Amino acid sequence: MRKAQVVLMVVVSLVLLYGQNSQASTVSVGLCLPALPHFSTIQAAINASAQGGTVLVCPGVYPEKLSIFHPLTIKGVNNSGSNMALITMPSGGIGVQVYVQATGVNLSDLTIDGSNNGATFCGQGPTGIEYVDSSGIINHVAVRNQVPSGPGLQGCFDGIGIVVTSFSFAASVTIENSTLHSWQIEGIDAANRGTNVTIKGNFIGGNAAGPGGNGIRIDFGATATVTGNTVSNVNEPVSYPNLNGAGFGILVQCSQGVTLSGNTVADTQVGIVVDSAFCNGTSGNSDGNTVIANQVSQTHLFDAVYVCGNYNLVKKNIIASASEAGVNIDSSCQPPGVSGLFNNVNANTVNEACTLTLQDPAVVGSNTVGSNIGYSLSFDQLTGTIPLPAGTCSNAPAAPGYSRASNSQRFQALQILR
Repeated sequence: MRKAQVVLMVVVSLVLLYGQNSQASTVSVGLCLPALPHFSTIQAAINASAQGGTVLVCPGVYPEKLSIFHPLTIKGVNNSGSNMALITMPSGGIGVQVYVQATGVNLSDLTIDGSNNGATFCGQGPTGIEYVDSSGIINHVAVRNQVPSGPGLQGCFDGIGIVVTSFSFAASVTIENSTLHSWQIEGIDAANRGTNVTIKGNFIGGNAAGPGGNGIRIDFGATATVTGNTVSNVNEPVSYPNLNGAGFGILVQCSQGVTLSGNTVADTQVGIVVDSAFCNGTSGNSDGNTVIANQVSQTHLFDAVYVCGNYNLVKKNIIASASEAGVNIDSSCQPPGVSGLFNNVNANTVNEACTLTLQDPAVVGSNTVGSNIGYSLSFDQLTGTIPLPAGTCSNAPAAPGYSRASNSQRFQALQILR
């Protein structure tokens, strides 16, 4: 080997070694951990961190938008009696506060607050956290105030706490032990085929008025396990019979194989919705999902569980104080013969409702409905469609409020945004 080649190899090795050493495995933000390399902003620490490294964030307020493109852990730490690492939107900022496009990105012990956003028209957000074609864990994170700040933006399909979506690569994210409140359109949204999420042990609720909000939404082919969450206070200023502008606790939209179990859903206009409206050949309908052992109570205007799909299992749920049906099986989201067929509704307990079950006449006989128990019911069972004839239940007359987006507007607008 020539001497010049040996020298070149040595130089290249030194450069690589220096590049590796220049990125520390653990860095900090703020001054509470002086022994570590530290930075004044979280983004600077992210840029300086190694693949698979850790960024420890001292208590404080950090007005910045973050972009993460390599495996990383970002974690808030406790110092001097505080562990509030608060990431706010920089003054006038729009869009996503924490954007992730990488595998193995874990976020914990952080607060994401979008209240300082500068949105002035639809499409500018804000969104708290977005994982695109990515994987990781979100644990003990608070996401709040994801509401467009400009006047007249209540009709925008903006304001989302956490989004997980797939376009080119599969996304796999666990969201656990976190709180989400004060969002406009979705608390958590998992979208598109290839996306898989585990959502467990979270507290979600308190939406701002918008065009039909959802606590949790699994849609357009995404798969999910949703268990042990509390979803509450998801309501919109709508009038009966505007089901599709109402506030939903948990929505499964055009997805299959989703399991909803052990969740508590309370104080919403509809509790749990399995819906095949505006699905396509890529996403498929909302078929083959499981809704088991959930507690649903205090639904205002509409049903505790609404099913407009096929081969879904609704079992062992405890339902209390539903304005309409405990379980509604419908075919109106698609032409008759496409949805509302071959569902199994059994071993549910309903205490106080208009009716234990409501079935669309177009699907009666195709579903298995039995072994359910009801108390304090106006009707044991009803056959009919939404809306029920005025006066059937106590809520059937129009309620105070104003009309919101139609079913078509709601779902088509969300598809456009993606």
